[in-house]
Amino acid sequence: MSVNTSDRAPARSRAATRERILASGTALFAERGLHEVTSHDIASDAGVAAGTFYLHFPDKQTLFREIVFQAVAELRQGLQEARAAGRGVEQVVRMQAEVLLSFAEQRADLVRILFGRDSEARGLGADVLDHLAEGLRERLATDLRTGTTPGSVDPDVAAQAIVGMWARVLAWWVEDPSRAGREQLIDTLTTFELSGVFPVRARSAVDARSD
Repeated sequence: MSVNTSDRAPARSRAATRERILASGTALFAERGLHEVTSHDIASDAGVAAGTFYLHFPDKQTLFREIVFQAVAELRQGLQEARAAGRGVEQVVRMQAEVLLSFAEQRADLVRILFGRDSEARGLGADVLDHLAEGLRERLATDLRTGTTPGSVDPDVAAQAIVGMWARVLAWWVEDPSRAGREQLIDTLTTFELSGVFPVRARSAVDARSD
């Protein structure tokens, strides 16, 4: 069976153009933020006409959303790999905290735009949290069935609480990484997710002393 290579060349060219636009958008959004970048800026940086930009993306918000969810897909993949590689719940939670922190270090611009104090994309940030929470909810529901997670934990509530914690802590930290050392941050996130601020055993000890 013969292959018409002439059909492949335009497809490869379109894909390459789209990748250039995505790369330019990623760089410009990181440098200037969402509001200070126009579609024409991105097209110019990518070396294409404005009309070519609109052949691939209807507006800069759609482009930004694709950039964000590409990054989130990589984050979810990292979290899943940590879960598969970890031995025991404690190691899994710690490895996932390390993945989150590495993501924040590498994509601080996206963390600031989505979750920062002057967030430029709150609606998209909420979509990202819902997306992450759905994956976490599935894990928690599985752990609930196997007895790893206490029966008193609602997977939906817990998933929302955990991803909300992730977003707030990472947004706070990328504003000024000197606020907490890397290991300190990982240790605290791990401890908090595993047992909270007042673990049951510690609470019981306090209650016993007060009797």
